[in-house]
Amino acid sequence: MSPNMLVGPEEGVLPQALRIVITVALPFVIVLSNVRLVLLPWFPVFEYSRNGFPSDPYGMTIDERRVHARRAVDYLLNGDGIEFLAEQRFADGTSLYNDRELRHMQDVKVVVGVVLWVWRVATILAIISGLVLVRDPGTRSLLRGALMIGATIVVVILLGLLLYIMLNFNSFFTNFHRVFFESGTWTFSYSDTLIRLFPLRFWSDVALLISGASLLEGFLVLLWTRFFYW
Repeated sequence: MSPNMLVGPEEGVLPQALRIVITVALPFVIVLSNVRLVLLPWFPVFEYSRNGFPSDPYGMTIDERRVHARRAVDYLLNGDGIEFLAEQRFADGTSLYNDRELRHMQDVKVVVGVVLWVWRVATILAIISGLVLVRDPGTRSLLRGALMIGATIVVVILLGLLLYIMLNFNSFFTNFHRVFFESGTWTFSYSDTLIRLFPLRFWSDVALLISGASLLEGFLVLLWTRFFYW
């Protein structure tokens, strides 16, 4: 009997590599899908309509905030340069953003571009790997194991992150910006447009939505892999 005949399909190099790909990619797919969700137009509209959401102390109306927030998000996702925001004006003709805000938005656009690229790559790799493994009954156990481990990683990390956000959001917010942005480039005056459009409450809600939704989705994947018949 050939030695190769003693090796099951799940022990091959390719199936094992695909198992690792799914395990690593799944946390990125889950978390970054929720990041992409809050980059859709509905979220600022939803936030500004919520009871208790802080109004602009300098008089910007809800409708104005919706328009300007939509354009800010559009800039992060489109292919235009910073002139897209530099050309934005208040009703009296003054510039919507100062130079400091424009430089920060350029940095944010770079970060968003990298995040969305990672999300797309992770999603494509996870889907392809999953389809390859699910086709062969002999490798489906690898798919199930990869999903369980990946989902467990999501649940454990997001549970800790959610608790951190709920207990000390200011610390989380500060440390997050220290990781992704150069020191001194992301602090603004309360009168600056970025703060008026996106106060701390906005980012607190963003963090809670992303972490809470990711935690729930990871838990659902765990339940599905545990009780679904393979």
